[in-house]
Amino acid sequence: MRSGHGRGAVVAIVVLALLTLVAYTGYAGTTVYQQLDSGRQELVAAQAAMTAAKQSVDPAELRASAVHLRQAERDFSDAGRRAHDDPALRAVGGLPGAGRNLDAVTHLAAIGADMSRAGEAATAVAIQVAGLKQDYAGRALTPDDLPVVLQQAQGIAKDYSASTQAIGQQLRAAHAERAEVTTTDLVGPLKDAYDAVDAALVQADTAFLRFQDVRQVLSDFLGVRLPA
Repeated sequence: MRSGHGRGAVVAIVVLALLTLVAYTGYAGTTVYQQLDSGRQELVAAQAAMTAAKQSVDPAELRASAVHLRQAERDFSDAGRRAHDDPALRAVGGLPGAGRNLDAVTHLAAIGADMSRAGEAATAVAIQVAGLKQDYAGRALTPDDLPVVLQQAQGIAKDYSASTQAIGQQLRAAHAERAEVTTTDLVGPLKDAYDAVDAALVQADTAFLRFQDVRQVLSDFLGVRLPA
């Protein structure tokens, strides 16, 4: 009888441990999803602030965008670390079909962090440009203003090279992460997420090509063509 009770106790402990593992795995998976979704929402908020900044000369909108981008980077980075390192999730990842989806989540989080950092680098320069534009808001630039504006713009342009390199590095990293994922066997929501990623990368690449033309970007912000 004692032996039977002993075996029963062991079985009960094992069952309890399995139930705890399942509950924790669900919690860990939910946390990863929440962090990814939070990062997505921060990117949406950053985009909204950038759009508002285009209609305003107040650099505060761009500073708000920078705050959202930094939070997005943290959210995506946290999600990626948990998806990659959490022992319960890695155990589930060993099941047929689950590993590919979990790896895709890890790469998705990395892409989100890369894109957020690229946005931060671009916004840092945009804040300086918006400050320059604010200095001349409410009046048309005269020929006498142009040498002063050009001198100030050249000061901003010194930061442009480092910013451009940082953006290029992050976009290359995002593309490298994307290349690691084949979406054929992914679950529906992940496929949809990667469709959105592909569209975002195309837009980012196009914007980056234009961003590299510092004189054109400054001309667009100031509303006047700067001399060559």
